[in-house]
Amino acid sequence: MPVVTMQSLPLTDEQRSTLAKAFSKTVSEVTHVPEDKIYIFFSEHALNCTAKGGKLFSEVPPQFGKGDFDK
Repeated sequence: MPVVTMQSLPLTDEQRSTLAKAFSKTVSEVTHVPEDKIYIFFSEHALNCTAKGGKLFSEVPPQFGKGDFDK
């Protein structure tokens, strides 16, 4: 049972669904494990719990990407 863990800023349900399908398909193709036996875990971090260059993202939001964090 392969396990994939994705760590990111908060994503939308649509983004998680798209990623889960893509990861499952790719892992299945490479490992020959059926997609229904592959686990995908999303670990999302709030802007006030993520920092880069010594500054919280809640202070200086990232200027790239889309997700629940940019609403």
